[in-house]
Amino acid sequence: MNPKVTLNHANPQIQNPRTMGIMLVHSPIKPILETDIRLASKIGASFAEILPRWSQLPSATEITKKVRDAGLSIWSVHGPWGGQSIEAVRVDLADLNPRLRQESVDDLLRALDWSSKLDAQVLVVHPGGVSKPEEKSRRTDVLTRSLERLAIEAQSRNMRIGLENMPAGVFPGSQMADLAAIVRHLDQASLGLVMDTGHAQISGDIRQETLAAKNLLISTHVHDNNGSADSHRPPGDGLIDWPVWFASLTEIQYQGPIMLECVKALREMPDGPPPEWIDWWHAIMQNSSL
Repeated sequence: MNPKVTLNHANPQIQNPRTMGIMLVHSPIKPILETDIRLASKIGASFAEILPRWSQLPSATEITKKVRDAGLSIWSVHGPWGGQSIEAVRVDLADLNPRLRQESVDDLLRALDWSSKLDAQVLVVHPGGVSKPEEKSRRTDVLTRSLERLAIEAQSRNMRIGLENMPAGVFPGSQMADLAAIVRHLDQASLGLVMDTGHAQISGDIRQETLAAKNLLISTHVHDNNGSADSHRPPGDGLIDWPVWFASLTEIQYQGPIMLECVKALREMPDGPPPEWIDWWHAIMQNSSL
């Protein structure tokens, strides 16, 4: 069995120094998962987040065996979003159409069931898609109801829902403070926040966005960009000030995984990530430990 890490309402307690994870992608037509697992080993990752092709769900048992045989622990699963769905036409937890909103919740409940078979601890969900500022109040109410149901179901599966901040143009969702307010209002131990560094770099000040999460932060999605395009570049290949970001994590006493969400870019490097980059990234993480 994949050992469960004790989670409290404040933080996922893993260990110090900081521990790295990486997103692993499963494709039904290409052996991407195997490639990503080898990449995880090369860069020294300990944890994995699984991103399956939701429309063609693979065997949870098969994925679990491959990941654990490589010495990785499955920390999280990236849930369905937008058109990347299981049965819903589109997944949007804040959809103002009651039928479409219910279909979105149902799809994420299916994802919770699948993720629990992997013994994952967190299902990462998006708060919604691009929307209009004038819809923010109504969408906040709808999102709150959706998350309340998901949090109850996650608790029964010994899991947590991780609500991810989005790039600019999502109401609510682009500002971590708005998401934190919803999570604090619901006050469910099975509900927390996920900091996406690339999204934060686009939507505002990455330090302030991180500080807004405070003790509700339970996981991360880590990648770089130029401040405008959500390009999912490796850290150092963009404009994010990583020492500043890690300092903000220290300030809020975050001790969860540093989960790289740039596996496609790393995978496409001719010889994989160079040793100098791997050494630099480990140094950045460890020099910023609590």
